[in-house]
Amino acid sequence: MPSDRHDHERRGRPAGPLTEPPATGYRVRFRGRTRTGRPRIRAVLPQVLAPALAGLLLLVALLPVYRAGRAQAQGWLVLADSLTLVCACLITLYASAVAVLTLHALAVAGDPVPVAPESGIRVAFLTTYVPGRRPLSAVRAVLEGAVGMRHRGPLDVWLLDEGDDPEARMLCAELGVHHFTRLGVPEWNREEGPHRAGSEHGNLNAWLAKHGDAYDLLASADTAHVPRPEFLERTTGYFRDPDTAFAVGPRLHREHGLRALVQRAGNRYGAPVLAGAGSVVRVAALRGAGGFRNSPTADLVTGLEMHRRRNPLTGRHWRSVRTPDVPAVPDATAGGDASGRRPRPAWGPLSRQYGTTLFRVPPGRLTGYTLLLAHRPLAALARPLGALGCLSAVLHPQILPGATAVLLLALAPAAVRSLAPPRERGTRGAAGYRPRPARPAQEAERALASAGGTPAAGS
Repeated sequence: MPSDRHDHERRGRPAGPLTEPPATGYRVRFRGRTRTGRPRIRAVLPQVLAPALAGLLLLVALLPVYRAGRAQAQGWLVLADSLTLVCACLITLYASAVAVLTLHALAVAGDPVPVAPESGIRVAFLTTYVPGRRPLSAVRAVLEGAVGMRHRGPLDVWLLDEGDDPEARMLCAELGVHHFTRLGVPEWNREEGPHRAGSEHGNLNAWLAKHGDAYDLLASADTAHVPRPEFLERTTGYFRDPDTAFAVGPRLHREHGLRALVQRAGNRYGAPVLAGAGSVVRVAALRGAGGFRNSPTADLVTGLEMHRRRNPLTGRHWRSVRTPDVPAVPDATAGGDASGRRPRPAWGPLSRQYGTTLFRVPPGRLTGYTLLLAHRPLAALARPLGALGCLSAVLHPQILPGATAVLLLALAPAAVRSLAPPRERGTRGAAGYRPRPARPAQEAERALASAGGTPAAGS
């Protein structure tokens, strides 16, 4: 009988078994999901019902029986009635636009066919640490998971320590990972720019300037996520395609419904966004994009910058791959951060980057970024529009039918989201996976002593 651990690993690989690539000319291949049968109907039906319901309610509100006598009504009542109808029209347009985009995404969505990775690829796994902001026990869990990853080639695990913490050095010595700090190096601690002091992107760019040339790929996991043993096995094979800039995997607790669908549709255009529980990035593509970007949404902006550039070796745009395989799982010992909840990003830098890219790449490559930028404000706009409809009904019962229609229209997007396709097959089993418990932090001191008092190299 298979063990629970084996079952969790199997369920965390919904892309299927690894395949052998062709001898020459490999390009990432994709296969569609929900093409036929009940899954297809379950995915499409809610998206079709939303605009149909919205349009039906709007027509009811416009029926002559409900508009009779309004011409003789008071001026404020005519204004309230007109406002209600305008709200209904806007919400109907919103529901229709979401439905069209969702249906298109369903039509083109696909998952990559995983292939065995090349041997000898040089990979560095990076995780950052700021003393006082993140408990060292959470860092230990991430490093232990990274050390346990399987890879057919050189693999170095790095801790990028912002404060050159002695306990962090001892932890690195115990686990046999590399320690890096930019503390005390003026050119890597600027007030602004790619090496801004105190920023995560500045920390990463400092490491990239010092050690980036020694590696082909950079791997990382989301905050408070522990990489799974097969993380690299399931992602690095896509880099056999010379135009693959990065590969990214889903988050267990957040990426479902529309977000997951948008990412899978991005595979059709070679442009899923750089957002997930774990990712692998090609060093050459990252350097060509100027390193990690200075932005609250650094991952998204960095990915967009790579998408707008071309591979100098092939002349084609850099592409990305979104795999359904789970690369990392939330750390059960990390407390509140383990759920994958992150602060709401600031969309200003991404919007500016989007504007400069809009007419420089094929429109399909911006599908994911367009939906990410448009979905939240449009969904937020539907709520006050529904509130205006309710207010109109309270002010005068003559426009109650129209106001009721507006309220139902405002609730339609939330209802559709609740009926949207569930999170991807395989992630439920992966959610039950737990890495081995972290050992007490006091063991680091004994490990350092047994190592002769010398911390891990790499600074």
